[in-house]
Amino acid sequence: MILPLLVSGLLLQDTTRLSLADAVRRALESHPTVAAARDNRAAAAAAVGEARAPLFPRLAAGFSATEYKIGNLVYPLSGLSLTNLPLFNSTLSQAALSLGYTLFDFGGRTSQLRLAQAQERRADAALDAASAALISRVANAYLRVLTTRGVLQAQEQELAALQAEANRVAQLEAQGKAAHVEVLRLAAQVSRARADEVGTRAQLDVAERDLALLVALPAETARTQLVPVRLVDTTVADRATLVATAEQTSPDVAQARRAAEAAAAGVGAARSSLLPQLQLTAAYVENGHSFTGYRPWWNAGLQFSYPIFTGGSRLYGIRRNEAGAQAANEQVRSAEQAAELSVDGALATVTAARATVDALASAVEQSEEVERIRLLSVQVGSGTETDYLDAEATLLSNRAALVQARHAEIAARIELARVTGVLTPEWLTRMVAQ
Repeated sequence: MILPLLVSGLLLQDTTRLSLADAVRRALESHPTVAAARDNRAAAAAAVGEARAPLFPRLAAGFSATEYKIGNLVYPLSGLSLTNLPLFNSTLSQAALSLGYTLFDFGGRTSQLRLAQAQERRADAALDAASAALISRVANAYLRVLTTRGVLQAQEQELAALQAEANRVAQLEAQGKAAHVEVLRLAAQVSRARADEVGTRAQLDVAERDLALLVALPAETARTQLVPVRLVDTTVADRATLVATAEQTSPDVAQARRAAEAAAAGVGAARSSLLPQLQLTAAYVENGHSFTGYRPWWNAGLQFSYPIFTGGSRLYGIRRNEAGAQAANEQVRSAEQAAELSVDGALATVTAARATVDALASAVEQSEEVERIRLLSVQVGSGTETDYLDAEATLLSNRAALVQARHAEIAARIELARVTGVLTPEWLTRMVAQ
């Protein structure tokens, strides 16, 4: 269960930094999707108590006062004699204490209790599913902000380098040492880089607002220093293990199974309506009025009840519940198949992301060497600033792409954990370091 992990009342100690763990905790404490699932879980737990109540005796107390037009018997008539004449009065009152208990109902009450308990377990699974989905959303929003900031940083560096080169070439043109076409070419590159930067800033604003909404922070407060993240362990279990894990712990599969259990309990409750009930009844009653006082009497008995004809409602109810149970079983099969497909998709994404990270890490190393050689060439006079700027732009682009790829790999691992049912705040803290 994820719910015990939600210790409310914890506020950020450092408002200038927001870790991924802080973001997830705040979201789980306040987001409406998880709050609604938590309330549904509380309602399901209350329904279990409500279904358990009929297993206990029922004790009720009552009092009535009645005014008659003509006099009526004050006490129940148990016999007639000249020494014990019946007493009449137009104002009568009665106090009663009654006890009722169903001795046997052929499993009707226990079936209702099993139904409520299955629905409670389904609500548990729904809460886990909602929590895991929210953790995934927050993590992806967090990674999106980090990625966009990394891209923006690379673009700012590229723009600064292009602007510096444009200024240098403009000075050379003024001295008659550079062609005007070079000034135009660099101006176009500066304009393109500035447009890219503006677009990325807009994307960053949207990403930060999305994160702020998820973690219940003002947009201005959410524009804080996020903590860089990295995968602690890049190894992935084999497909068979992942599929088996998903079938056992996937929240979607768990919800389908709990729904099937509830449907089966509903069939039992419907079938019990075909059988009679045996009830114990008892009452302690006092009759009288204000002038003569009250006289007590009691009764006790066994009551056998069985509806002989109900227009077919019981049979149709059984058929309805049986059909619902069959549909619920098919939903379990469908959820298991969907979980397997989700594992395949997530595993393929993880594999592709890992390969992309490896390729871009190699590309960054090569780009760094190219930039170093170009810089040396410029310094010794055998190279041009244009070649160096191209090499630097390629390096910055590869570094930004590597950041994106690493964040994409983390997002893919989080999605794989979600579909296999192991995504919790603890898993996130263990697998994603900051």
